Amino acid sequence: MSQNERPVDDRVSDFGLKGVGTDPKLKGPWNWHPDLPLEMPPLFDWPLRPLETIKFLLGKGFLISQFFLFALLAMVTWFYFLPPLNQWATFSVDWIVHVFILNTVLSLLVAGGLHLYFHTWKKQGTVHKYDRRELARKNKAFLFNNQVLDNMFWSLTSGTLFWTGWQVLFMWLYANGLLPWSAFSENPIWFIVAFIVIAIWESMHFYFVHRMIHWPPLYRVAHALHHRNVVIGPWSGLSMHPIEHFIYFSTPIIHLIIASHPIHLFYHMYITALGAYTGHVGYEDYQVKGKSVIGVANFFHTLHHRYFECNYGTPMMPWDKWLGTMHNGSAEDTALINQRRAKMYQ
Repeated sequence: MSQNERPVDDRVSDFGLKGVGTDPKLKGPWNWHPDLPLEMPPLFDWPLRPLETIKFLLGKGFLISQFFLFALLAMVTWFYFLPPLNQWATFSVDWIVHVFILNTVLSLLVAGGLHLYFHTWKKQGTVHKYDRRELARKNKAFLFNNQVLDNMFWSLTSGTLFWTGWQVLFMWLYANGLLPWSAFSENPIWFIVAFIVIAIWESMHFYFVHRMIHWPPLYRVAHALHHRNVVIGPWSGLSMHPIEHFIYFSTPIIHLIIASHPIHLFYHMYITALGAYTGHVGYEDYQVKGKSVIGVANFFHTLHHRYFECNYGTPMMPWDKWLGTMHNGSAEDTALINQRRAKMYQ
């Protein structure tokens, strides 16, 4: 059986990795990985480390990161690409389709652009590419026998539909005064802090709903579809079953409690949707002339796709560390995770 034909959902096997890493130039089962063991950011360290936390937020933790870009995109969306707020007060096919088309275009630009750059044109080669293997073709585990086409189908149909559905619901709530509202002119400090709070909430929400859908009955019915993607690319990010899409995109419920602005909602949905695409690129960062410009995907979640029962959350918030499900990339953690999986799925 060729590499492209091998099974991709054997949850206890090594997914065809036996013998990988025999080349001394390669790092074990990976083409490349960051320094190990992985460390979590200082946001929730105790005792507190205020200087390190500020440095993190002003650096690659927020200002020089996708979070900042998603915040800018949310502002551009609010000012230039949406129908007027008063139209949101009544559900109408016109403006709902408008939002659906906008989200579809953003998916094509972000996921499609990243796929072309990294996986089709291979502009960065294998520099900071985690997995040396290519995305699957001629594999019957995927629709159309092709991993990319399969992933695009689920992302652009069910994925964009549920993304739009949750977003439209909360846009309607804003327009009808049913959500606590906070504009920059009213409370500029909270308006800015809310971006960080939302990022932290999204990380926490993802951890707990992700652990929930790893419950065997839900996994078999829904989440197994996403985990066919052991080797991942941008379109893998939202390649999910409709049940999982509904749960995954429920994250804006925090806006029922905190005062926010539609800009915060769009930012929140971009973290959740577009961040899923970037988080599955398979590369650590985007580089120009050998220098890292911005982080793309993290090794933390890539480990989850390799070993399944670990790293359910994101590096933004250390729930995995607190609850004993973290894989830090070390050989010791790999052995522990393999033992856990063997017991769970024997």
